[in-house]
Amino acid sequence: MQSKLIATCLALALCLQPTLAQEPTPAPPASAPTAVTPAATDAPPDAPPAVATPPAPAAPEVVSGGWLEMIKKGGTVGYVQLGLSIFGMMFAIERFLHLRRKYITPVGLTKKAIKLWNEGKFSELEAIGEREPSTLGRVISFIVRHREEPMAEVSIMAGDIVSQELKLHGQRAYPLGVIATIEPLLGLLGMIVGMIHTFEIVAVAGALGDPSQLATGISEALVTTGLGLAIAIPFLIMHHFFKNRIGFFSAALEKDVTNLLSEWFFNKSKGGTDAR
Repeated sequence: MQSKLIATCLALALCLQPTLAQEPTPAPPASAPTAVTPAATDAPPDAPPAVATPPAPAAPEVVSGGWLEMIKKGGTVGYVQLGLSIFGMMFAIERFLHLRRKYITPVGLTKKAIKLWNEGKFSELEAIGEREPSTLGRVISFIVRHREEPMAEVSIMAGDIVSQELKLHGQRAYPLGVIATIEPLLGLLGMIVGMIHTFEIVAVAGALGDPSQLATGISEALVTTGLGLAIAIPFLIMHHFFKNRIGFFSAALEKDVTNLLSEWFFNKSKGGTDAR
């Protein structure tokens, strides 16, 4: 009985064995992938360690300063240019204030003088140069004081007065032209001095040194050139403006003086001739 039971168990075990072999085995739990560095897998054992490449430097930010900052970069030459511009502006302001028609040939003064002459008010005409200070007023006073002299001599002397005063006006505007000429030359001098200093720094650094340092030095050297042109251009314009203005007033003054001389000396029927 016992042997039959054992035999039955063995037979049952043999029947169940193929079924158990076909059952799938459970898959192992998924794990995170292991990071494999190229240096650990590809590089040979005796290869030197890899050196990390530094990131590219960011482009320097260009800070644009004002005129004061530019003058500071220009150094001594820049300060000289600034001083000359201030000096020249004093002459420009003086010319704008005094190179005006009322100081040379005021409107209506010729008619007023002719009226006083015809009325015989010679004392008022002699003082008109002080009451209404102008080039034409001083010429009128001179002509009236010398009305007994020959017309040719009076005309020559009156022309000399006009020429002297107009020349004085031109001399007062002359510094503007000088500054307009000097400023670009100072700018060129400052650029050359700055370039010499820049290349001295490059020579000490070796080869070309730092390109940014070279570019900075060149930009600072060019500051004086730009500053010189920026100052010279308006001063040149003002110089020619005042020169043209003097020419215009000169033509108007000569016309007024000629009218007075012809009215007082050529027309014998006027009151001035009777008074003499």
